[in-house]
Amino acid sequence: MDVSVALPPPVVPGLTGLTVLARGGYATVYRASQVSVGREVAVKVENRAFETDRDQRRFVREAHAAGRMSSHPHVVDLFDAGVTADGHPYLVMELCMGSYADRLKVAPLQPAEARDVGVKIADALADAHTLGVLHRDVKPANILISRFGEPALADFGLAVLAESRDATVSLEVLTPAYAPREMFRSGTQPAPGGDVYSLCATLYALMRGRPPRWREEQNPSLISLMNLFDQPVPDLPGVSAALLDLLRAGMSNDLVARPTASGLRDRLAALSLPPIPASQPVPVQWRPAVSWDDPTHRIQPAE
Repeated sequence: MDVSVALPPPVVPGLTGLTVLARGGYATVYRASQVSVGREVAVKVENRAFETDRDQRRFVREAHAAGRMSSHPHVVDLFDAGVTADGHPYLVMELCMGSYADRLKVAPLQPAEARDVGVKIADALADAHTLGVLHRDVKPANILISRFGEPALADFGLAVLAESRDATVSLEVLTPAYAPREMFRSGTQPAPGGDVYSLCATLYALMRGRPPRWREEQNPSLISLMNLFDQPVPDLPGVSAALLDLLRAGMSNDLVARPTASGLRDRLAALSLPPIPASQPVPVQWRPAVSWDDPTHRIQPAE
């Protein structure tokens, strides 16, 4: 992700002073000032312009879905949505301090902290699933830190109204490190259990520093990634068997064997874990080098 590329910022109504926070394959995120209320915001602008009316209708559905989600205390607030004069859709959102992908660059999370993050994000997913909305890309880079230090789920850009959108997803819009096995099968119907898998894989990665099953030396190719699904999820030093067993249940290759998001939330909340040692305070003040489209943990080309 190269934030140094000198491209003119887009013109977004009501916003001034746009500066690049992050560039991804699908969108660019800017920091900006919202003139009407005098606050700093993040604005996500799609790199491609709309090509058809169908694209625009789909964007409107996604914006409405994201707006419904943003009332949850652990979902990034959505303030506005629209289309630039040259046809690029944008979302104006709460400006956060960084992501848990950034947090991992400081240190892995203690089990109690990972558990607490899991409870809050699982509650956000449970609310979304009740409304018929899937996230489809839960990962450390999409769990941001609000200015109050709270985890907040970002980027419902892949979210769908389950009853009204094309069910297929291509590998290009998945983050393979956190996607369940079933999403690599052509024509698979997305389901809430996919979000549960991704959240459990994310919580495991936050404590380990790398995604589940991945070896230390390199990111896998697509072929070797598929083989990894048949490998057990290893124990982690200092992490209780109860927490690991729950995360393993959420990462089951059997979709129906996974808990629901609300079930995961309740079981995580019921775990009794040692508090974070006073000698290891949680660093909460960090700034993002990049943000919502983490370039790490991508699959490598097959040999």
